[in-house]
Amino acid sequence: MTAMSGTPAYVQVAADLRSQIEKGVLPEGAQLPSMTRLREQYGVSNTVVRDALNELRREGLVVGQQGKGVFVRSRDAALAAPATEGLEGRLDELAETVRGLERRLTLLEERGAVQGRREPNG
Repeated sequence: MTAMSGTPAYVQVAADLRSQIEKGVLPEGAQLPSMTRLREQYGVSNTVVRDALNELRREGLVVGQQGKGVFVRSRDAALAAPATEGLEGRLDELAETVRGLERRLTLLEERGAVQGRREPNG
């Protein structure tokens, strides 16, 4: 659903979600669709969806609740958010990146162990 316009896909997804929030299609307190649903809806990868949601977090439009999902923030809460709010979102983003790297490293290590067993002893 993203256009081949030269604009990064995450920017396009964020713009569409931002528009839905501004128009009230996604009202204050509403839960955004799941990562899987957004990925299917826009025809993009998890990385694109994650980056789009992080963009909206940085703008103060949405807030994540661990284990529950991502929700549209009230305008009052977004305006009154402390300066540390951006830091919390950035820390969440970095933590997710580290978890992804850990998963990738584990897969690489497992593949290396399998390949190591196949190599002849010399």
